[in-house]
Amino acid sequence: MEHIQDLLRAGQIAEAIRETETKLGLLPSSDFHGVIGKDLLHLQPALTSFLNHFYTDMKEEEELDMKAMYIEMNSFTIQYDRWFLHVLGYESLSDRDNLDWLTDFSGESEKSLVITGYEALQEANKKYMQSEGYRNDDLRQACELQELLVILRVQELVSHTVTAGKGKFPWADLPVFVAAHDYEDLMFITK
Repeated sequence: MEHIQDLLRAGQIAEAIRETETKLGLLPSSDFHGVIGKDLLHLQPALTSFLNHFYTDMKEEEELDMKAMYIEMNSFTIQYDRWFLHVLGYESLSDRDNLDWLTDFSGESEKSLVITGYEALQEANKKYMQSEGYRNDDLRQACELQELLVILRVQELVSHTVTAGKGKFPWADLPVFVAAHDYEDLMFITK
């Protein structure tokens, strides 16, 4: 896990994905293996629109002078029915090494962006928890690697979206923090 954190800090999401997919591929086949090779880049137009709407609302309706955004995926490991992204806006940018300040947001999205394409994984997580799959070591490892891959794929989506928006949308020039709820130790920050 520490190595993946180092790769994220260095902005090497593709390498983190490759390494994690390789580890998952070495385990006995499971429903969690469906994440291998499956990105979320089809959501890039929807995420661009979502961030445009959020930024406009925060600037015009809330009159915030945005300095940073935090895109957080919900608690997807226990909320199987709906995986989504939520955005928080900040009028100040604090220490990037101590992320406690992320709880002091200035504005938040009223709506969320539903993640599509991973419905089979949602079912796999539900089945895993309901059948107490965590009692099987191989299945528990596969689930943990799948969780990591889902987060990395969300971070890949955000990174691609921000990169494509540079020079076109003001939010693309802000630092954007990306993680899943309760996975802040796997924070990715766009450059």
